[in-house]
Amino acid sequence: MRKFFILFFSSSLFLYAGGASADEWLPNFEDIPKMEKTYVVEDDGFVYSQPDGKIAQTTVASDEVTRRQFQRFYRDALDELGWKKIKDDSNLQIFTRGGEELKIEIITTEPLSAKFTVAPK
Repeated sequence: MRKFFILFFSSSLFLYAGGASADEWLPNFEDIPKMEKTYVVEDDGFVYSQPDGKIAQTTVASDEVTRRQFQRFYRDALDELGWKKIKDDSNLQIFTRGGEELKIEIITTEPLSAKFTVAPK
């Protein structure tokens, strides 16, 4: 029931926010939404499972989204999904939830390219 509520709430949030729909999640991540107008960079991600959690990475890019729009979207969306912001500057956002840490690193700004990495704390 809890998973249903989380999925329903997340779906409603992203449809309302206009940023992503419920079926648009980043590959290699269970509940990190993919922002509209971004695309996943193929062959630039991985998942490594280990006893204390997983390490996963995915890169996204966009010709249509600014760094500011991108970072605002993830700041708001991840807050709604229970991630706590640890760091938020022009090139790096770090969030934590449970025993995981999520880093979103801006690689380039024109065009926008960003790397998502999650790992155990």
